[in-house]
Amino acid sequence: MALRYILIPIFLILHSFSFAQNLTGTWQGDISGDYCKIVLFQVNDSLFGYTYDTGMGFCKANFKGTYNDSTQKLKGKGIDFIEKTLLHSLCVYNLNYSKQDDQEFLKGRVAAKSAGTKILSFGIPMMVTYRKISNNIDTTKLIAQKIAFYQQQNETTVVEKKQVLPVEKSIADTMLVRPVDSVISLKAIKESRTSKLFQTITTSADSIKLVLYDNGDIDGDTVTVFDNGKIIVNQLALSLKPFEVKIPVDSNNSFHQIELMANNLGSIPPNTAFMLVLAGKERYELRLTSDYTVNAQINIQYKNTDK
Repeated sequence: MALRYILIPIFLILHSFSFAQNLTGTWQGDISGDYCKIVLFQVNDSLFGYTYDTGMGFCKANFKGTYNDSTQKLKGKGIDFIEKTLLHSLCVYNLNYSKQDDQEFLKGRVAAKSAGTKILSFGIPMMVTYRKISNNIDTTKLIAQKIAFYQQQNETTVVEKKQVLPVEKSIADTMLVRPVDSVISLKAIKESRTSKLFQTITTSADSIKLVLYDNGDIDGDTVTVFDNGKIIVNQLALSLKPFEVKIPVDSNNSFHQIELMANNLGSIPPNTAFMLVLAGKERYELRLTSDYTVNAQINIQYKNTDK
């Protein structure tokens, strides 16, 4: 089985591929009480993507499968690991699609793929329920390859037929991230990425002011900012207009790990942000970059100069 997050506008690629039920999107759920996710990219009855789970560490693996629209059954398997901790194995999936009210679900069994792991698990499959949280997906090398292949195939077909496909939205519109269903989802996405430390700031000021702009062309970049794991800026669209947030700093709140997470890459990757940090009389200008694998991190350490 297996996690990690490039949100991309799939409908521009797939609008010429017709199938009744499209499973393309991000699905979240739990296996035996542990968080899990499956990200799917569908063309006709073929599925590509990755799985992620957090039981006893974490595991992220490439996934391939098929979907039978008449029976509403998905069958697939992990094909290789992207990254993992110990005690994880590739799995096979037998899932059923269902829809209740406006919610879409994939429910079924997940079992060990290799014979050795089957023995260790006594051949007992685990039950899983995934709920679709978004039609957008983040990408992996496998997904990117498949998207490029089908996009090229689609463009070739269009040229041969001498047809012009309708433009449904502008590039800027399609790059905007759809709102994530919950704070928990955003935190899970952040935790699935690594964080790169750009600077550590030591200050005796009683508060810090963060001022955020887009760094460069306004291309639809949106970010979420965390302070010690808590969201303080939720899916902000960066622009030339400054956005300010104040953080109290004192001996009781002496350390702040600020993480800036990319919700998308805009139309000009990567996600770029200019952050102005005002700490008393001190001024720090930071140019931060983030993407679907790396958050930008700044550490703020309070130091009481009166002691």
